[in-house]
Amino acid sequence: MSTFDQPVQPPTAATAARGPLSHIPLFAGLAEDEQMALLSVMHRQHVESNQTILWRGDEGDSLYLVDSGRVIVTVANERGEHVTLDTLGPGGFFGEISLLDGGPRTASVRAAEPSEVYVLERDDFHAFLRQRPDVAIEILTVMGQRQRSSTEALRAMKNPNVAFAASRVTIWQRVSDVIAFVAASQWFTLFHLTWFGTWIAVNVGASVGLLPASFAYDPFPFGLLTMIVSLEAIFLSIFVMVSQNRQSEKDRLRIDLDYQINVKAQSDVTMIRQKLDEIEAMLQTLRQS
Repeated sequence: MSTFDQPVQPPTAATAARGPLSHIPLFAGLAEDEQMALLSVMHRQHVESNQTILWRGDEGDSLYLVDSGRVIVTVANERGEHVTLDTLGPGGFFGEISLLDGGPRTASVRAAEPSEVYVLERDDFHAFLRQRPDVAIEILTVMGQRQRSSTEALRAMKNPNVAFAASRVTIWQRVSDVIAFVAASQWFTLFHLTWFGTWIAVNVGASVGLLPASFAYDPFPFGLLTMIVSLEAIFLSIFVMVSQNRQSEKDRLRIDLDYQINVKAQSDVTMIRQKLDEIEAMLQTLRQS
């Protein structure tokens, strides 16, 4: 079970020299005294492997910072399957959207292994910012960099068909793809029209005396040609079905990746809008004060 009542241990001398939260990018830019002040309002939570830390739709009023271990951020699709959005290790953070607006969670998070996280309540965070409004700039800068990194990662994502073709392929599948590609070309059709037409014309011409009788190697009803065409059709259909199965796998992969990207993009857009609203409200409060 999760334990929320463990006191935060004071940093060691080595850690204090660089700040107790310097390994967390969101707060690494803060001065040591600011990190110590922020650490004092957090509490530590231990999470066992495969334990869910928060569910999508839960009431959100806190930020989580991964001190050790690894957590997985997921959302459920229309079939109830969990789609992985991100995997966070030490220094990662999640729940920042709810930290800003107090709204419901936009994703579920579970521990991939035994993990230790810091929990920062929304009210404590706002009180900390009121005392040190300049810290908000540092935090917003880190959040903006994180958003930019996510955007760049999406842009750099490989075409799923290219990635699929580069892996999980055997010689048999590669040969099937080539044969299916050739069979769908116009030259394949023209070759067969020429071949069949010549075959039939030669045998009919030899049968009626227009050509030497020795040319009638497959007279009407062209049993040899029928057998060759039947065998070709059998093997060709096998190659085409193998290639179609691979294409179906490619399509499913592309659809799954598109869905994950859309979910991530929707989450990011919502997060940006909520951040802007919260920033505007905080700036108005600071101006009035």
